[in-house]
Amino acid sequence: MFSGPNKILAEELLQSIHFFSAKGWTPATSTNYSVRSETKNEYIISRSGVDKSQFTLNDFIMIDSQGEVLPPFDKSGFKSSAETEIHTALYREYPKINCILHTHSVLGTVLSLTHSIEKQIIFKDFEILKGLEGNATHELTEILPIVPNSQNMSEILHGMKDFCHNDIHGFLIAGHGLYTWGKDVAAAKRHVETFEFLFECYKMMGRN
Repeated sequence: MFSGPNKILAEELLQSIHFFSAKGWTPATSTNYSVRSETKNEYIISRSGVDKSQFTLNDFIMIDSQGEVLPPFDKSGFKSSAETEIHTALYREYPKINCILHTHSVLGTVLSLTHSIEKQIIFKDFEILKGLEGNATHELTEILPIVPNSQNMSEILHGMKDFCHNDIHGFLIAGHGLYTWGKDVAAAKRHVETFEFLFECYKMMGRN
């Protein structure tokens, strides 16, 4: 159903989804992904309930800025994730971002719980921090906020308010997973890989 620039965007997002699935970061049909379409206030997003290892271009749908599924994607049984509201809120808060990725790795989930009291994880002195957009050196402090989990998206969004004004690259939902974003699909994918590398480092250093 996609053509032109939107088809290219969907194909690039699909490649990232398959990469994350191969890494084991998309268990049990979980996780969701979106990219801003060629129409600024419309978004290509993964539909809910699909095994990401089997995900195809036909499993993407288009939504508007309010999260409503647009024709001709509004077919019976096709719906976006319950977390669509998080995607649309992030696009409003950060108008320069064009892709949002949400993964569920084991390490990210464990760390989101073990550091939930601190409400953040602080990374510093890792060379890999330069993998995050705008970081030109390892000599900085990168904060990854942690917000409480809820089945009510408005409560998660309320938890986000404390840090949305900050220059961050993502956040964890406690006991849930990682959200990160970027200026395009490639940048957002790089951010996922950067955070996952940092999670591995924390595990090796016994900080989990």
